[in-house]
Amino acid sequence: MPISLPIADLGSTPTLLNGKLSTAWCAERAGDVYRAVGPTMEVALEAVKAAEVVEVKGHIRGSFGFDCSRCAEPAVLHIDEAFGHHFVGPGQLDAGEEVDEFDADPDVSEHDGVRIELDDLLVEVALLALPAVPLCDPDCKGLCPQCGTNLNRETCGCQPASLASPTWAALRDFKVN
Repeated sequence: MPISLPIADLGSTPTLLNGKLSTAWCAERAGDVYRAVGPTMEVALEAVKAAEVVEVKGHIRGSFGFDCSRCAEPAVLHIDEAFGHHFVGPGQLDAGEEVDEFDADPDVSEHDGVRIELDDLLVEVALLALPAVPLCDPDCKGLCPQCGTNLNRETCGCQPASLASPTWAALRDFKVN
């Protein structure tokens, strides 16, 4: 079920909303790296309206499975991301001036005057919280590039590639005084 706020119900007193965001978007938008662990993410929101401007603050929490970028072992990442966003009334975003899309504030959007649909914003917040190169652990040692041994679990007898390569053989015994 989409998460939305009816604008008529909002005022200067904070409106609190707890909901669940479906993780169906994950397969299409992040499926090449991440897998949703559960069917939903937890969302907690607070919204305040002043004139036609609505300020929404909140947290989004969820878990995603992935294969480590260094060792290829499966792992899980838990996100708990805070966010804030402003929604202005219809027609107020560009206010008659030509606005370059790169100059526009990414934390301001336009509402339609009736409802604020939050699913797209929440998906964006979740995607931005996911690292581009996920690691099972910041100190992950990865795989040996020669034999494929997971260096987090065991060591191997392979020489470092820089010593085994004939390209660098002349520098192997080089000493600096």
